Amino acid sequence: MADWKIFYSEGTYSDEDGPPENAPKRDVQTIAVKCETSGRRIERGSDYYIWVPDRGVWRGVDFFGMYDYMIDPGFKLVLYGRVLSDKEYSEIWTRATKDPDLPPKSAYMPYERKP
Repeated sequence: MADWKIFYSEGTYSDEDGPPENAPKRDVQTIAVKCETSGRRIERGSDYYIWVPDRGVWRGVDFFGMYDYMIDPGFKLVLYGRVLSDKEYSEIWTRATKDPDLPPKSAYMPYERKP
């Protein structure tokens, strides 16, 4: 079972496909992450997605969040989102919420946006 999975307009990439630095860098739509508290957390609607190596997780951030991330020392990995039509995004969202490679969502975290 995957710990995280990146959903693009065309296809996916997960930790089972290889290390995060090998993931395609553009056209990220959502990133589903295995979460001990809520089963599955989905990062979405962000311009940039950053890899937090000491936690082994992806986080969606805006420009200033990406800039803040980049000025700290150490390994950096940034993926870039892309705007789609509502219909195209809705199809990808459905894939991300129903993907069998990650545990089902069991709760919402207080900071998490609800669909």
